[in-house]
Amino acid sequence: MVTLQRRAFLAAACLSGCATEPANEPVARPGQPQRWRTLQGGFLAPALPGGLQMPPRPGVGLPPMAGNGMFVRWNSPAGIALRGNDLLLADAGSGRLWRADAMGNQISAIQGAAVNRQTALALGPDLSAWVLDPATRQLLRFGRDGLLLQSQRLAAAAGAPVSLALADGGLTLLLADGVGASWTELRGVGGIARSIAPQREGGLRISGVDALAAGIESVFVLDQLLAVVHQVSREGQVRHTLGLGDLKQPVALAIDRLERCYVLDAFDGSIVRLRGADTVQRWTAAELGVQQVGGLAVDGLTLAVSDPISGMVVLNTFAHEAGP
Repeated sequence: MVTLQRRAFLAAACLSGCATEPANEPVARPGQPQRWRTLQGGFLAPALPGGLQMPPRPGVGLPPMAGNGMFVRWNSPAGIALRGNDLLLADAGSGRLWRADAMGNQISAIQGAAVNRQTALALGPDLSAWVLDPATRQLLRFGRDGLLLQSQRLAAAAGAPVSLALADGGLTLLLADGVGASWTELRGVGGIARSIAPQREGGLRISGVDALAAGIESVFVLDQLLAVVHQVSREGQVRHTLGLGDLKQPVALAIDRLERCYVLDAFDGSIVRLRGADTVQRWTAAELGVQQVGGLAVDGLTLAVSDPISGMVVLNTFAHEAGP
C-alpha cells in the first residue's frame, strides 16, 4: 500500500509540474553527479489574512506548512543561490525573485527586487537573501520573511560590482570589481572595510576579478581574460592558479565544502570541476539534466543548475563520494 501511494504521489507530481525525484536513475560512480531533485516552480506559500506570510519554521526561510496557493512555473531562471533546502532564484523571464523550498515544493515571491540575467545572489547563514543589481549598483538584503532589511547604493569605492560572496560566517560581504581587478570587503551596513587587489609573486596584479567564491581561508577568483581561477589569500596573495588550458570562456563560479571549484564554461555550456593542478572533471548540460546551464550554485556536496530554456532547476548530489 505504501509503495502504491508513493507511486501515485510521484505520478501526480510529474503531471502537476512540481518537484520530482528521478525514477530508475543509475547509481552514479564516484566523482559523478547523481540527479536528486528537479524543480519547475512551486505552490505559492500560504498567506494569513491581510496578506501577511506565515512565519518561517526554524532554520528554513519558508512557512511550516505546504503551499496551498496556485502552482507557479518559472519562465527563464538565471542566477541562483542554495543553502540547505532553501533555493533563491532570479527569474529573468518574469523579472521576479523567488525563494523556494526544494523539499516542500513551495515558493514565495520576494517583493521589491527587480531582477535580470546579471543579478547576483547569495544566501546567508541566517537564510537572509542578498541581491546585487550591477547595473544600478543596488545592494539589497531580505529577511527570511521577505521583509527588506537593507538597501544600499554602493559607493564609487566599490568599483564596478559584478558578483558577491559571503565570508566569515556571513559577517563579511565580498564584492567583485569587474573593472578594477579587485574585491571590496564590507562589514556592517554601509561600512567598507578594505579593498583587495590580488597579486602574484613579485607584485604583479591579476587581470580580472569577474566572480568570486569564499572558502574557509581563501577567496576563489574567476579571471575571465586568462580563463583561470585563482586561489587567493584574504590578504590578496595568489596561492594557486587552476584551470589553465582547461577553461575557454568561464562565466560563473561556485565552490563546495571540499573547496572544489565548479565553473560554467560558456564555450561549450559545460560545468568544469577543478581541484589542484591535475584534478579536472567536466559535465555537459545533458549530463546534469538540463538543456542549457544558465546559472549554478553549490551547497555542501549539492550542485544546483538553472535552465533558462526549460524553466527549471536541477539539483545534483555528490553525496556518494567518500572524500575529495
